Amino acid sequence: MTMQHIAIIGARGALGSDLMKVFRDGWQVTGFDLPDLDVTRLDQVCRQLETARPNVIINTAAYNLVREAESNRDAAFAVNETGAANVADVAANLGAVCVHYGTDYVFDGKRNHPYAETHAPRPLNVYGASKLAGEERVLAAAPRNLVLRTTGLYGETPTLTKGMNFVQIVWQLARGKQEIALSERETCSPTWTLELAKQTRVLLEAGASGLFHAVQEGACSWREFAQAILDISGNNVVVKPKPAGDDAGLARPRYTALANARLHALGLNRMSHWRTALEKFLNSEGGRRLRERTIG
Repeated sequence: MTMQHIAIIGARGALGSDLMKVFRDGWQVTGFDLPDLDVTRLDQVCRQLETARPNVIINTAAYNLVREAESNRDAAFAVNETGAANVADVAANLGAVCVHYGTDYVFDGKRNHPYAETHAPRPLNVYGASKLAGEERVLAAAPRNLVLRTTGLYGETPTLTKGMNFVQIVWQLARGKQEIALSERETCSPTWTLELAKQTRVLLEAGASGLFHAVQEGACSWREFAQAILDISGNNVVVKPKPAGDDAGLARPRYTALANARLHALGLNRMSHWRTALEKFLNSEGGRRLRERTIG
């Protein structure tokens, strides 16, 4: 599948910035971000995308504040469902492929094995429900559209809404400490934004469509992930298990590791093991720059 022009919404964000890099070679790339394109504003979506007229539109915009979504349901659904539908509908009118990113939080976490694309989603919280609604709207808008479920994103560019990604949070927590405590309650598949961006390009160039899981292979708890971050960074701080109870009142799924089942079935999987990806990131120029900006 040959594409000439791609538009990336959320181009300054964590994933969007890596997508801009990955598609720069061989594609005409146009980036959009707030305030010039707010996905909840159909007029802005129409004006910007109809002017650019791309062949592919990648939407990375999301309301990803999980706890805050419980008391801001309308805001979460405005971005994650209505915003996703706005982009997908305009893409359909332009004859463009729409790429959208979903989340592991569409599942209830009651399994103890990775979820494949065929497993039924059962979100426990507003964030998961809003993201599932967005997935459904994108897939219904046109048969060529792509939805990639992912989780635990980290990379050189921090998320604009959260301020810091998990790698930065761990580095800051460990400063001047001999040990820190983090939760072992949740298990997922932390994913490097650069590998996800490269996987996105592989799928587009293969002409793939529909729902895919796209995460680093394997799974770990947030405590295990934090310990790996510190070990690979040459830090001797020990990460101990944190008692449960810090998320009282918020239903979080315990186990949301994803299986890249369709990627493997089609021979298109390019996602490495989570620890391999983490080592590559932390030893990369981008990883070193992020550490310098975070802790000096």
